[in-house]
Amino acid sequence: MLMLPHKGIEELQETVFASPYRLIEDKLAAIWNGFFVQLPNLIGAAVLLLLAWGATHLVRRWIHSLTQRRNREDLGGLLGSVATAVVMTVFVLISAAIVFPSVSPSDIFSTLGIGSVAIGFAFRDILQNLFAGILIVINRPFQRDDVIAVEGNEGTVERVEARATIIRTADGRRISIPNSIIYTAPLTINTANSFRRDEFPMVIQLGQETETILPAIEERVAALDDVLNSPPPRVFCDTVAGDGLHVLVRWFTRAKGVNRVEVRSQVVDAIADVVVERKVRLAGAPSVAPITV
Repeated sequence: MLMLPHKGIEELQETVFASPYRLIEDKLAAIWNGFFVQLPNLIGAAVLLLLAWGATHLVRRWIHSLTQRRNREDLGGLLGSVATAVVMTVFVLISAAIVFPSVSPSDIFSTLGIGSVAIGFAFRDILQNLFAGILIVINRPFQRDDVIAVEGNEGTVERVEARATIIRTADGRRISIPNSIIYTAPLTINTANSFRRDEFPMVIQLGQETETILPAIEERVAALDDVLNSPPPRVFCDTVAGDGLHVLVRWFTRAKGVNRVEVRSQVVDAIADVVVERKVRLAGAPSVAPITV
């Protein structure tokens, strides 16, 4: 049986127990040395990304100024966002090739192919809203300051962003509607024409001189400044029921948004004046739908 000297046994034990610490020390030293080896590449990649970021800002400003001259601010904002995303993605991949020289162009293109599929599934709703927004600003079914109604929401268009269209309601709320909903859902553009028609229903008891009452209402409503004379306001006999003669007062106005509510208030006040002056007997309270702005 081979017997080791006592001193040899101690040296062997020190070597065995010290080897893990030496291994960790060697690994840390290799990482530290590798960092300094890669430092020029890291600095070059950082400078390239900074230059790319500055270039995207210049491109966005150029696109914005170009579209602003053609009154297409929303299109400029969307194109600027898309250009920024594409340029930064390309330069990030180039920077990765600089930092990691082992990465070949084929690896970059394969990453783009696989990554685009993964991103498409992960950000399907975001991309759907983005492309819908691009189609909206290109086709321009509406413009800024138009009053639209979609999915029960109605308000004045403020702007079209990459994800949603921002509208402002008559009571001052701001609503963000996804572009995909606006593009696919039924859309009402209340300001597609320069004027809009409003109406007010009322019920007059039978046995009164409607041949003089109705023209008096038309004349009083036509005298209002914000009511158009062409086409002129009209008063129609809608139907006759047990509660009396159902009448519709219709008028046209160029007022938009909250101003339409004010015009309606003036019209109702003018009708009330005729009712009081001629002592018209009304029957019941008609069901009036709230005005949309």
